[in-house]
Amino acid sequence: MKHGTARRIATNFASLMAGEVISKLLQLVLFVFLAQALGKEEFGIFSLGIAFALLTVIIADFGLTTLLIREISRNKSAASKYLSNAIIVKALLSIVTIVSAYLFLNLLDYTPKVKLVAYIMLSFTLIQSFTNVHYSIFRAFERMHYDASIKIFRMVILAISVIYIVKQGHGLVIASLAFPLTEIIVLVVTASIVYTKFIKIRFEFDYSFSKKLLKKSSLFCLSLVFAGLFTYTDSIMLSKIHSTTEVGIYAAAANITLALIFISLMYGNAIYPVISRFFISSKKSLKLAYERSFKYMFIIILPISAGLYAMSDKIIALLYGPQYAGSAIVLSILSGYLFLRSLNIVSGFTLSSINKQKSRVFSQGTVAIINIILNLILIPTYGFIGAAIATLITEIVFFLLYTSFIIRYGLRIRPIHTLLRPLIAVAIMVLALSFIDNLFIAVILGGSVYLVALLVLGTIDKEDKLIFNKVIKDV
Repeated sequence: MKHGTARRIATNFASLMAGEVISKLLQLVLFVFLAQALGKEEFGIFSLGIAFALLTVIIADFGLTTLLIREISRNKSAASKYLSNAIIVKALLSIVTIVSAYLFLNLLDYTPKVKLVAYIMLSFTLIQSFTNVHYSIFRAFERMHYDASIKIFRMVILAISVIYIVKQGHGLVIASLAFPLTEIIVLVVTASIVYTKFIKIRFEFDYSFSKKLLKKSSLFCLSLVFAGLFTYTDSIMLSKIHSTTEVGIYAAAANITLALIFISLMYGNAIYPVISRFFISSKKSLKLAYERSFKYMFIIILPISAGLYAMSDKIIALLYGPQYAGSAIVLSILSGYLFLRSLNIVSGFTLSSINKQKSRVFSQGTVAIINIILNLILIPTYGFIGAAIATLITEIVFFLLYTSFIIRYGLRIRPIHTLLRPLIAVAIMVLALSFIDNLFIAVILGGSVYLVALLVLGTIDKEDKLIFNKVIKDV
């Protein structure tokens, strides 16, 4: 991996990581606060509203954000044209999204309160989808520090607003309004940075160009649809088959794993524009970048997932209290999902970068169908535990499909270096954790034991050391 490339990936990853660590911690604090303040049923309604909004807003996004990152990273001079046409197309798609949401909510015959919260959260995600289109400029130009700073800005305002509203005695509906109002401010700030520092404002509509945009983004859209079905239908099914209370119990654990998935998402966003260029310029660099990315993600996420599994009851008790005790078993199951999902994100970004989006969509479509079937089988009998089991089984299938495509397209990993040694290191870590009851001490000691074991086992090879030295030298 070239000197400048390693530095760019590391710098962008560090920027995104710093921003996401702070914003995700604030988000987790906010959700934990709401879970405790609202109770399981109200928190279940809130979680259902978010799940519905994130699933429905895929229509408005239509894969345009992901497409813009890839295309603009390859041709930055066309950034203004891409962005202006994408915004106009997205505005038209937003109308379709609102109509679809209305039909869907009335078809499922939810209570007026559930519908109202869902509409409020949909307005938030629609506004956020326009913010995300502007984020594509930051990522395509590999200036991820703007992305990170704005995310922190959003969560600081949102957390302060929601906590203040609830502390003043207002309920779920009023608290939910803070989400779209905050996002309006964030959109204005984001657009101001884009149009003053990167490109000029240009709102001309090119019908044929926009048509090509939609055609190119259609596979990305399908990818988002399948990913959305996989991620959010379990909450919708739980709400209809059982209750919003079970949604709250399930969401309490799921929010922890979703907060931690940011690690792989940020690394994926950092390498996506780089690998997209390598696909055009250097197949050798492409293969090395994927191999090392997979290895580093495996090493990073393995101890986190193992720690969640070993300490799930203590984590839930600390964050949510005894009323959410049922969430502990969900968290232990979803720890395996977190591990596999993180690896799949690296592979998924790579498939998109090398123009193998069809393989990615096929994999996502397959597992979306499997997940829906498993949820229909398991949720009626096992409730939120069944939803967690369905999620884990589906992710295992996902991993096998992605791996088969990665191998088929000539990319590879080295099992001995990538798999065996970190697994031995994490086994030693889990053994050490079994003798510790204090959660904070467990985190510090567990991380230290894992790191020492990695070094002793020789997991970090000469190529890794060379890359790290180049990155550190240039920072």
